[in-house]
Parts: sequence; structure tokens; C-alpha cells
Amino acid sequence: MIQRVGAFIFVSSLFGVGCGVGDDNVEPNDPNPNGVVCTDAFTVTGTWTAGTPMRDPVETPTGCWPVGTWRFTLATDPSDESILDINNDKKPDRCGAVKNTSIATFDANYSFTVNRVDDGDGWVESYVLNGAVQEGGEFRWNDKILYKLKVTEGGSGECEGGLELLSADRKSLWNLHPTLTGAVIGGTGDFTLYDEAKD
Repeated sequence: MIQRVGAFIFVSSLFGVGCGVGDDNVEPNDPNPNGVVCTDAFTVTGTWTAGTPMRDPVETPTGCWPVGTWRFTLATDPSDESILDINNDKKPDRCGAVKNTSIATFDANYSFTVNRVDDGDGWVESYVLNGAVQEGGEFRWNDKILYKLKVTEGGSGECEGGLELLSADRKSLWNLHPTLTGAVIGGTGDFTLYDEAKD
């Protein structure tokens, strides 16, 4: 799992106070250990179409019942609250505003399907990213994971999806969190551009 650089900036500043004058052999802490170039943030909106099996009876079980097709779109979140300050200049480093970067792009729409089968010992869930080559809940290219997909109970809705998409050069990461309440999908997401390919 790729970790966000913001936490490392805070930790680095805490541990950096121990260096004193004369520590010539001590390398300074890297404020950007993950090599983040820029970030961006999204809002998620969409709809859910129920699949089979449906709840039986409809009222139970309560909580997350994600079976069906999730369809959603992204829009750039204009607020700067989710944008990282990578170079510690007190300004958000949004893609397109950082020198030599472009505005974060995204697909016109996204869709995945959640299936459930009772194997006799309980429900077994599987996921299909529609329009993508499938291999369980993830896809690998040259032994590198290019996407991960899952749905869990909780978050800001009844169900929360987790869709991580990595570009073919493994430098661009879209981390999307569609949330399902009733048949309505909301949620958030973010984009991170790295200076080197990620494993």
C-alpha cells in the first residue's frame, strides 16, 4: 500500500530536532520520501443498480449489501483541503499548478460490479472492474498490480468502495472511495503523481 507523504513530513520534523551543529555525517531527513510530484482531489457521484441475490427479506441483513453495479463519475474538488503541501511552502501542490505538471485527468465514468455467492459457509464476495482485464480483485501487468478493488461496510455510507488505479508507467495513482447509501453513490478520491514508478 502506498502511504501518503503528509504523515512523513510531520514525523520528519519531529525527529529532526535532535541534529546539532557539528553533525556533518548526518544526512538531513527527506521531507518527501515517497517522491510525490503533485496531488489533486475529487468528488464522486453516481448510482447503484441492485444485482442478485437481493436481500431476503429486504429488511435483513441490515448494513452493507453492495451486490450490483456501481456507476460513478469524478469531478475535481476545487477546495485545497485535501491537496498536500509537498515542498513546505505553505501552499497546496495541485497538479497543473506545480511547474512541469498537468491537471489531473480521469475517465469519463467508472463502473464495477459486486457479486455474492453463498458457498454453504456464508457469503463469498467477488468484484469485477467493468471494462478492465480481470484477475480476482486486482490486475497485474509484468507482475505489478495496476488496480485493486474492494467494498467494505462503513465509511460515510452503508458501504464504501475502494478502487486504486495505477497507470501503466506506475507513476500516477488514482485512489477512489465511492460510498453507497440506498441507491445513491457519493464519496471522494485523490490523485498522486510520483517522480518514479511505484511497486
